[in-house]
Amino acid sequence: MGHNKIVMKKIEDPTSRKQFYSNRKDNIVKKSNELAVVCGTDVALLMFSRAGQETTYSSKESVEDITIEAMKKSVNPRYYNPQVENIIYVQEVESYEQFLRSNMEQIQQSKAKLLGVQGFVQRNEYPAVSTVDTTAPGNESSYLNDYWLLF
Repeated sequence: MGHNKIVMKKIEDPTSRKQFYSNRKDNIVKKSNELAVVCGTDVALLMFSRAGQETTYSSKESVEDITIEAMKKSVNPRYYNPQVENIIYVQEVESYEQFLRSNMEQIQQSKAKLLGVQGFVQRNEYPAVSTVDTTAPGNESSYLNDYWLLF
Protein backbone atom coordinates (compact mmCIF):
# COMPACT_ATOMS: atom_id res chain seq x y z
CA MET A 1 0.00 0.00 0.00
CA GLY A 2 0.95 3.67 -0.08
CA HIS A 3 2.69 5.74 2.52
CA ASN A 4 0.71 7.53 5.17
CA LYS A 5 0.89 11.28 4.85
CA ILE A 6 2.70 12.90 7.78
CA VAL A 7 0.91 15.82 9.37
CA MET A 8 3.36 18.70 9.66
CA LYS A 9 3.23 19.65 13.31
CA LYS A 10 5.63 19.40 16.21
CA ILE A 11 5.91 15.93 17.73
CA GLU A 12 5.05 16.40 21.39
CA ASP A 13 6.68 13.24 22.78
CA PRO A 14 10.44 13.99 23.22
CA THR A 15 11.51 10.36 22.67
CA SER A 16 9.50 10.05 19.45
CA ARG A 17 10.80 13.42 18.30
CA LYS A 18 14.45 12.38 18.82
CA GLN A 19 13.91 9.11 16.96
CA PHE A 20 12.09 10.87 14.11
CA TYR A 21 14.94 13.41 13.84
CA SER A 22 17.57 10.67 13.84
CA ASN A 23 15.83 8.76 11.04
CA ARG A 24 15.15 11.84 8.92
CA LYS A 25 18.67 13.18 9.49
CA ASP A 26 20.18 10.01 8.06
CA ASN A 27 17.83 10.17 5.07
CA ILE A 28 18.70 13.81 4.37
CA VAL A 29 22.43 13.06 4.47
CA LYS A 30 21.89 10.08 2.13
CA LYS A 31 19.83 12.18 -0.31
CA SER A 32 22.44 14.96 -0.21
CA ASN A 33 25.11 12.47 -1.20
CA GLU A 34 22.92 11.10 -4.01
CA LEU A 35 22.30 14.60 -5.32
CA ALA A 36 26.02 15.39 -5.30
CA VAL A 37 26.98 12.17 -7.09
CA VAL A 38 24.17 11.96 -9.65
CA CYS A 39 24.02 15.66 -10.56
CA GLY A 40 27.67 16.55 -9.98
CA THR A 41 26.72 19.40 -7.67
CA ASP A 42 28.48 20.84 -4.65
CA VAL A 43 26.41 20.07 -1.58
CA ALA A 44 26.98 21.41 1.92
CA LEU A 45 24.65 20.31 4.68
CA LEU A 46 24.72 21.63 8.23
CA MET A 47 22.13 20.58 10.81
CA PHE A 48 21.85 21.05 14.56
CA SER A 49 19.64 18.95 16.79
CA ARG A 50 17.72 20.56 19.65
CA ALA A 51 20.45 19.23 21.95
CA GLY A 52 23.05 21.12 19.90
CA GLN A 53 24.55 18.08 18.18
CA GLU A 54 25.99 19.06 14.81
CA THR A 55 25.59 16.97 11.68
CA THR A 56 27.50 17.96 8.55
CA TYR A 57 27.87 16.59 5.06
CA SER A 58 30.00 17.94 2.27
CA SER A 59 30.49 16.69 -1.25
CA LYS A 60 33.88 18.44 -1.27
CA GLU A 61 36.63 18.85 1.30
CA SER A 62 34.50 20.68 3.86
CA VAL A 63 31.25 22.52 4.38
CA GLU A 64 33.30 25.67 4.96
CA ASP A 65 34.95 25.42 1.52
CA ILE A 66 31.61 25.16 -0.26
CA THR A 67 30.10 27.95 1.82
CA ILE A 68 33.03 30.30 1.18
CA GLU A 69 32.96 29.49 -2.54
CA ALA A 70 29.24 30.20 -2.70
CA MET A 71 29.64 33.50 -0.85
CA LYS A 72 32.40 34.63 -3.22
CA LYS A 73 30.21 34.11 -6.25
CA SER A 74 28.18 37.18 -7.00
CA VAL A 75 24.67 37.26 -8.33
CA ASN A 76 24.65 37.31 -12.11
CA PRO A 77 24.24 41.06 -12.83
CA ARG A 78 22.50 40.33 -16.13
CA TYR A 79 19.52 39.13 -14.15
CA TYR A 80 19.73 41.67 -11.33
CA ASN A 81 16.60 43.74 -11.49
CA PRO A 82 15.35 44.98 -8.11
CA GLN A 83 11.79 46.22 -7.93
CA VAL A 84 12.79 49.76 -6.97
CA GLU A 85 9.21 51.00 -6.97
CA ASN A 86 8.48 48.58 -4.09
CA ILE A 87 11.35 49.71 -1.85
CA ILE A 88 10.08 51.37 1.31
CA TYR A 89 13.07 51.21 3.68
CA VAL A 90 16.30 53.20 3.57
CA GLN A 91 18.22 50.11 4.69
CA GLU A 92 17.00 48.24 1.62
CA VAL A 93 18.15 51.05 -0.66
CA GLU A 94 21.54 51.08 1.05
CA SER A 95 21.80 47.32 0.66
CA TYR A 96 21.12 47.56 -3.08
CA GLU A 97 23.57 50.44 -3.36
CA GLN A 98 26.34 48.48 -1.60
CA PHE A 99 25.65 45.43 -3.77
CA LEU A 100 25.91 47.49 -6.95
CA ARG A 101 29.10 49.29 -5.85
CA SER A 102 30.74 45.99 -5.00
CA ASN A 103 29.81 44.55 -8.38
CA MET A 104 30.97 47.70 -10.15
CA GLU A 105 34.42 47.29 -8.60
CA GLN A 106 34.57 43.66 -9.71
CA ILE A 107 33.46 44.57 -13.23
CA GLN A 108 36.03 47.36 -13.47
CA GLN A 109 38.82 45.05 -12.34
CA SER A 110 37.75 42.38 -14.83
CA LYS A 111 37.58 44.92 -17.64
CA ALA A 112 41.03 46.27 -16.77
CA LYS A 113 42.44 42.72 -16.89
CA LEU A 114 40.76 42.05 -20.23
CA LEU A 115 42.22 45.26 -21.65
CA GLY A 116 45.69 44.21 -20.54
CA VAL A 117 46.09 47.05 -18.11
CA GLN A 118 48.57 46.14 -15.42
CA GLY A 119 47.77 49.17 -13.30
CA PHE A 120 44.94 49.30 -10.88
CA VAL A 121 41.48 50.80 -10.88
CA GLN A 122 41.30 54.04 -8.90
CA ARG A 123 38.16 55.23 -7.21
CA ASN A 124 36.77 58.49 -8.46
CA GLU A 125 34.43 60.93 -6.74
CA TYR A 126 31.83 59.85 -9.29
CA PRO A 127 30.55 56.41 -8.23
CA ALA A 128 29.75 55.31 -11.79
CA VAL A 129 33.08 56.38 -13.32
CA SER A 130 36.58 55.23 -12.45
CA THR A 131 39.94 55.74 -14.08
CA VAL A 132 42.65 53.20 -14.73
CA ASP A 133 46.10 54.08 -13.41
CA THR A 134 48.44 53.26 -16.29
CA THR A 135 51.52 54.71 -14.63
CA ALA A 136 51.98 51.56 -12.57
CA PRO A 137 55.37 49.85 -13.04
CA GLY A 138 55.49 47.41 -15.93
CA ASN A 139 52.63 48.96 -17.86
CA GLU A 140 53.66 49.73 -21.41
CA SER A 141 50.14 50.41 -22.71
CA SER A 142 50.63 54.13 -23.40
CA TYR A 143 47.52 54.35 -25.54
CA LEU A 144 45.45 53.83 -22.38
CA ASN A 145 46.89 56.78 -20.45
CA ASP A 146 43.58 58.64 -20.30
CA TYR A 147 41.27 55.65 -20.52
CA TRP A 148 38.03 55.82 -18.54
CA LEU A 149 35.92 52.86 -17.53
CA LEU A 150 32.30 53.90 -17.92
CA PHE A 151 29.40 51.75 -16.91
